[in-house]
This record gives sequence, C-alpha cells and structure tokens, in this order.
Amino acid sequence: MKKLGLFTLAIIIFSAFNNLQAQTASKVTLAESSKGKLTVSGYVDVYYTYNYNKPEFTPNTGGNTTLGGITGTNGTLSTQPNNFSNQNPGHIFDIKSNQFSLGLLQTKFAYTTDKSEVVMDLTYGPNAELGQFGNVFGTMMAIKQAYMSYKFTDKLTVTAGQWGTHVGYEYIDAPLNYNYSLSYLFGNGPFYHTGVKASYAFSDNVGLMAGIVNGWDGEFAFNKHKSAIAQLYLKPTDGFNIWINYIGGDQKNGESFPTLGSPNAPLADTITTVTHLFDLTTTYQVTDKLKFGLNAAHGFGNHLAYTHPIEQTTPQSGSLGYAQWGGIAGYCDYRFSSFFGLGVRAEHYEDKYGVRYVAQAVTNYRTGSTMGAGTFNEFTLTGDLRFMDGHFNLKPEIRVDVAGQNSFRKNVSNSNPTGTATNLQITSGIAAIYAF
Repeated sequence: MKKLGLFTLAIIIFSAFNNLQAQTASKVTLAESSKGKLTVSGYVDVYYTYNYNKPEFTPNTGGNTTLGGITGTNGTLSTQPNNFSNQNPGHIFDIKSNQFSLGLLQTKFAYTTDKSEVVMDLTYGPNAELGQFGNVFGTMMAIKQAYMSYKFTDKLTVTAGQWGTHVGYEYIDAPLNYNYSLSYLFGNGPFYHTGVKASYAFSDNVGLMAGIVNGWDGEFAFNKHKSAIAQLYLKPTDGFNIWINYIGGDQKNGESFPTLGSPNAPLADTITTVTHLFDLTTTYQVTDKLKFGLNAAHGFGNHLAYTHPIEQTTPQSGSLGYAQWGGIAGYCDYRFSSFFGLGVRAEHYEDKYGVRYVAQAVTNYRTGSTMGAGTFNEFTLTGDLRFMDGHFNLKPEIRVDVAGQNSFRKNVSNSNPTGTATNLQITSGIAAIYAF
C-alpha cells in the first residue's frame, strides 16, 4: 500500500508538472505574439539669461515658484515687487536673470505593442513645477504624462489618463521647440489634461479627435462639470499640416481660471466660468532646410473678469463679466547646414481683461494706479548648433518684448524697489539641451 501511495503521488506530481509546462508554453507563446517593446527617452536642459532692464538680484529663499512670477492661490496674487526680482516678466520657463538655471529633466518610459501603448512621463526641476502646477509631488517632481492607449481598429484609437495638451504650436519639451524661450500663446494656454479621448484617422490626410477631460491643467476635477476637447487634422499636401483645436467647459475655481472675487464659493454657487478656446496651428515644410509655422488662438468666457478692463485704475470694481484674450505668432527656421540653423518668431498677444497669466504677472510687478494694458509683442531670434548627431544642442537667443503700456520695470533695487516703468524688455542668453 505504501508503494502504491508513492506511485500515485508520483503520477500526480508528474501530471501537475506537465500541466505547468503546458501553461508556461502557452504564456510564452502569448508573450511572443504580443512582442511588446519598452523604450526610454528624455532630456535635460540648462540656461543662462540676462535681462538688460537689470532687475535686482535676490537669492533663492526656497519659496514657491509659479508661472510668470505669480504667487498665491485662487486668484490671490502677491503685490511684493521682490517676487519679480531676478525674473523676466512675460517669459514662461526662462524666468531667471543673470544666473545659470536648470530647466527640466525628463524621463519617459513607453511600452508599446501592435495594439496598445502605455506611457509614464516624469519630470524634475523648476520647469516641472511651472508646467504641471496642480500635479506636483513636491521637491519639483511632477507627472508630465501618464496614459494608456488601445487601437481598436487601424483607424480608431482610444486614450485614457493624463497627456500633454493638443492646443498650440509649441511644447513643454525643449528639444521639440526651435526657440528656447516660449511664446505668450503657449504660456497662457493649457499645458495638460486628464480624461479620455478617441482619435479616428479617416485617411493619411484627415483625422479627428474628441474627448472629455477634467479641465485645464488639473490632476483632478475642480467642480462637477467636465470640459470638451476636439481636434481636426488636415494635410492638404505633402509637408503642409493643419490642426484646428478646441477646448471648452466650466472652469470654476480651476488652476487656470479661479473664480475672481469669489474663490471660496461653494460648487453649487450660481457663478460659473464657462470658457472656450479655439486654436489654429499649421506647419509647412517648404524644403528640407526651410520651414514655416503659424499659431493663432482666441479665447473667451463669462464671469472671468470684472467689467472694467485691466487698464482701468480700479479693475476690481463692478461685477464679474465677459472677457476675451488671444493672439497670433509666426515662425520661420532655416537650416544652413547640419551644424547650424536660425529660427525666428514674431508674436502679438492681447489680454486686456487680465484673465491669463502674463497680464496678471506684469500688473502685480508694478505698484501704483496705472495698470497694464495686457497687450504684448515679442520678437525672438534663436540659433541652433547641433552636436553628437543632434543629441546635444546649444541655442543662443535674443528676445525683445514690447508692451502696450509701461508694463515692465528696470533698474530695480533695494533703494528703488519699484524701479522705473518701461514698455521695453530685452533679454539674451544661451541654453544647452541634451536629449537621449
């Protein structure tokens, strides 16, 4: 009986082993058929910028850094001039003057198969905070993107998670932009969204995307409402691409649209901030060396600003009402050789009601009764020197900003904390970018 028991046990173990081998073989076959691929990419950039208006230099005190120098939450803005010391008002990421500064360190993991993709895109550095406010771990680390996509057919793809915005010509990623300094249109538009979207390719020349997201620049929803996004892609001819973009919804108490005058109002409050933004982006690769680009945007909404525009001496009198903003930017870059190229950007931007970042920033940069007009023009010339087959770039740059009124300050010091008003700001500098 004992021998029979051992024989029976051996048969059971052998059968179980065979079954395990079969399951393992099945899993291996399934894995081999999927053939997933993991890729790791990223970059790091540093820059030096000098502002010829000579703002006062103050050491970093470890306080929060926010877009355009704005501090505070829910529309509560600091009026201390020193918040703008050693900064470049109107600039988006390259805000420090007369010092070397880290921009961003990015590491992107992407796992793809023939049907799916998972992306984990992490950033670290000062620009991580600036580009991902509302979604920062602290110590300047943030989730730039984290999403999954599944291709249901060759034409239909559905994506869920958090991704970079579809709006605009420029990117947070420095290696993807020709100019290192970013446009007003980029800085005053959305940076990222969290939600779900579907993309459908009718052909290689026509595509459509639509989705539902929490809103502008927020990890979580700010209220019970959602925002709609959409994009129409057209390719009239080889080298010519057109994107028509939209986002709209109630942004009450959002990071990008706090309810001015009533930041702590309950969600059931009748005040809403319904906003809409239409954006046109085009690129035209004329030759292998010459490229043109255009970006135009128009935004508008209710209950975003007081009825008096920002140029009034008492902008916070009256009731909350309608506001609009927008602008246009043109781009041209030419590759003289594989080593050297030049790119120019010319831009006009308006936010007379002061509902976006730049108008709020320059307004709080000054003191006194004269408020900024919220109209800005900028011209940027950028060189591009490529090393190591394009993995390492040096970008010398000069930028000229001209405001509608005296929206900038020069010669700020402890003895003259408000400086001298001027409508002109000139900066120059150089950025180093290494991508892998």
